[in-house]
Amino acid sequence: METVAGPYYVFGEAGFHVDLGSIAGGMPPIDPLSLGDGVTTASMVRFEADTDAQRQLAQTAPLERIDPSDYDAFFFTGGHGGMWDFPDDPAVVRIVTAALRDGRPVAAVCHGVAALCAADPDTGRALCRGRRLTGLSNREEELLERADVVPFLLADRLVAAGARYDQAPPFTSHVVVDGPLVTGQNMRSAVAAAQQVVSMV
Repeated sequence: METVAGPYYVFGEAGFHVDLGSIAGGMPPIDPLSLGDGVTTASMVRFEADTDAQRQLAQTAPLERIDPSDYDAFFFTGGHGGMWDFPDDPAVVRIVTAALRDGRPVAAVCHGVAALCAADPDTGRALCRGRRLTGLSNREEELLERADVVPFLLADRLVAAGARYDQAPPFTSHVVVDGPLVTGQNMRSAVAAAQQVVSMV
């Protein structure tokens, strides 16, 4: 949840209007590993008590209804569900492709970087190909004890698709910027990634 809560307040306090979206719309599933002892942050506590934020979370807009031209930037959050939901989803591909083509910031953190694994429909090339980026490392997935559960290891998939993958020690904040693309390695990178987006808009 820190990949939602932390950026939500970074953007809000910078004066941005924030809309929350998800693949299906409505209340999105929450990764249980993003909650509880050891991962709770002040932003998460604030978000949980924020009635407006909770209302928005319960009523996320389906990504298929979003017009990329209506937004100045996009931020794909983490959570293991993104490993199944983001790659090859038509709405995700449409949004990322349009935003990057227009030079508008696209940020993704942790498993949210899976949004860059799909192919550009115009070129057939992976959206991450040739780009310097980061995302959850293989070692971090192993430490989370989900390496045998996820459909693929994110770092391996990115490298195989032609990305220039970069990583820092496990669970440290690490953000990589390549043009309009901003990526964060893990949940601890979410606030720094959001701050980078603010500086670009």
